[in-house]
Amino acid sequence: MFNIIDTRVKLFFAIILILITSKSINAQSNDALTVVDSTRLYNNDSLANINNAITDTLNTDSVITYNYIDEDAIVPADSALSTSDSLIVIYFKGNIENLKLNKYSYIDTNTYSFQRYNPLNLENGMYSTLSNIGLAAKNLVFTPTLSTGYFMGSSAFTRYLYHNKDVKYYNPYVPYTELNYVMGSNREQNFNIIFTRELFRGFTFGVDYALNFSPSDDSPYLRSGSNNQRVFFTTQYYTKNKRYGIIANYLSNNIRVEENGGIINDSIFENNIETDRRLIPVNLMKAENHVKQSGFFIEQYFNILSPQSKKDSIKRKIDAGNISYSFRYRRNQMIYTDGDSLKDFYIGHATPLDAISTFDSLYQDEFQNTIRWSSIGYNDNPNDKIFYMFMGATHSYIKQMLPYDSVLMNYSQVTTFGGIAFNFGRSFHLDVDANYVFGGYNQNDYQLNAQLVQYVGNKNRNIGFFKFGLNFVNKTPEWYYNNYQSNYYRWTNNFKKEKHLILSGSYNFKQFSAGAKFFTFDNYTYLDDSIRPSQIEKGETLLQLFAEGTIPLNKFGINTRIVYQTASQPNIIRVPSLTGVLDIYFRAPIFKHAAILQTGFQFMYFSEYYADAYMPELRLFYIQNNKKIGNYPFADFYVTLMVKRARLFFRAAHLNGYLGDYRYYLAPSYPAQDAGFYFGASWRFHD
Repeated sequence: MFNIIDTRVKLFFAIILILITSKSINAQSNDALTVVDSTRLYNNDSLANINNAITDTLNTDSVITYNYIDEDAIVPADSALSTSDSLIVIYFKGNIENLKLNKYSYIDTNTYSFQRYNPLNLENGMYSTLSNIGLAAKNLVFTPTLSTGYFMGSSAFTRYLYHNKDVKYYNPYVPYTELNYVMGSNREQNFNIIFTRELFRGFTFGVDYALNFSPSDDSPYLRSGSNNQRVFFTTQYYTKNKRYGIIANYLSNNIRVEENGGIINDSIFENNIETDRRLIPVNLMKAENHVKQSGFFIEQYFNILSPQSKKDSIKRKIDAGNISYSFRYRRNQMIYTDGDSLKDFYIGHATPLDAISTFDSLYQDEFQNTIRWSSIGYNDNPNDKIFYMFMGATHSYIKQMLPYDSVLMNYSQVTTFGGIAFNFGRSFHLDVDANYVFGGYNQNDYQLNAQLVQYVGNKNRNIGFFKFGLNFVNKTPEWYYNNYQSNYYRWTNNFKKEKHLILSGSYNFKQFSAGAKFFTFDNYTYLDDSIRPSQIEKGETLLQLFAEGTIPLNKFGINTRIVYQTASQPNIIRVPSLTGVLDIYFRAPIFKHAAILQTGFQFMYFSEYYADAYMPELRLFYIQNNKKIGNYPFADFYVTLMVKRARLFFRAAHLNGYLGDYRYYLAPSYPAQDAGFYFGASWRFHD
């Protein structure tokens, strides 16, 4: 059971905290900047161009590069947005190197995708998932894990987690607060708060908290409640001359979900014998998963040479760059409980270690130190440099204890890495990087990545660009394939290293791109239909063709993502051959440009296939050969409205659920939710 009162209390105090903070912000001196719209800033009576304001506020010695290709920063062009629909709030992610490389994105404050609040649906995500928000999910688009490091996390819940590489360090020109709230069918609640401000010159504080909550007593099906919370706090400090800087974050994820194992008899749903979905029997009545992750990260840099004076007549042609050092600590705990262990649901299992109840508790700790040198110094714009280099090393120390085990496993490994980037004119860009692991669980793993961008024209004036990629990975399968122990499932393997080669190419024009990815892999590791790890020992291939982006047509527009996939081993690599999302919308200013209205229909579809089934105790998906799902469209209708700093939306989800075709599964034995209604609101504060 989930503590609903506790969740509401947390929401209440979070809102009170922000309101109090906002009051204190209002007490700032009168020379603080006030944001009026997306293109201009007012400072008392003076009007300043936003690019100049950003440059003056963030770095007096360097210019922010906005034409960096960042998929997170792409927003469709729309003349209706020119003065009222979006406020630019920029941030960089992950580490200081992204700051040095000017890899800035901005908070999306328009209404194009405001109604897509579910983490699985962001950026046109397409997932096989269970019967409620916040539960386990697997990407419908083949996306193997290509990291050479030790895997610490939960792949089934990764979209509901904050990761260190995605932590956002905001650079506010003014204090910024954003509140988002969504409520829906079955008392579903979703809440998000973003707050950032500069406390004193050079020192910035930020927080991002999110909640996805569906109470057990009102969940769509029995035992499918969820309570997922995640938060990160960030700080940044830079000296006045920018020679030294430090960033830090504390990150916490807390996922608590009920596991029902799916419905027992699919025919009850498919024939609509029981219209009250909570009366349909399910496999598990006492099972839960609890995933807890926490940790902190600190990184600081020091520019090797002192800054040049503006009075110096001779400017440096070569900069010695900067040295950075980071420390990261992570702690993971994954707990699976089931009060009834004598269940036929756990197919292919070993004799339970505990025949009365299950309590699988997995514990992981990681201490990570990284030192890095980069050739980027003070006023280097990476796009203007002929080449850019970096190199470094990371030491990782991992401690892990499996369920029902008293032996603590320890791994110590060093990953060396380096890379170089070339710019030829303003039309050709090449990035190459590599890493190699010494010692530990991932000994002799290595990775090589390359990306080439060729503009048709130049970066400032072009008719699009081509992007080509190459990734080669030689990696040890994730630890849970080689060695695992739980109440029901235990194995010890010595699998060969996986080898992945991915070739990709695309043509990109404005907000639209189309291209292909070709995967070749040896020794691909997976869970077979007996829920046991297995490997494909011969080489296999998979081809993906994709098209995605936005096509504006005056006041109308289309936003879509379509992926076609075909595998040489379709009995092992289970993916739908066709997957797609399509949003057809009408968008226009109303009330004499005082508001922006957008309304449209959104469709999601995937072709029929034998989707992987889900095993809650392992938090993993496995091959099954009993049921095909798919070939069913999901249709939504929505209306969004933006009035100054407020945004509202109404969404009628899965409208065709009323038509009597009960084939809408998102995973085997897990029907999707019936038709439902959702309402969301957002408010931004800039002072």
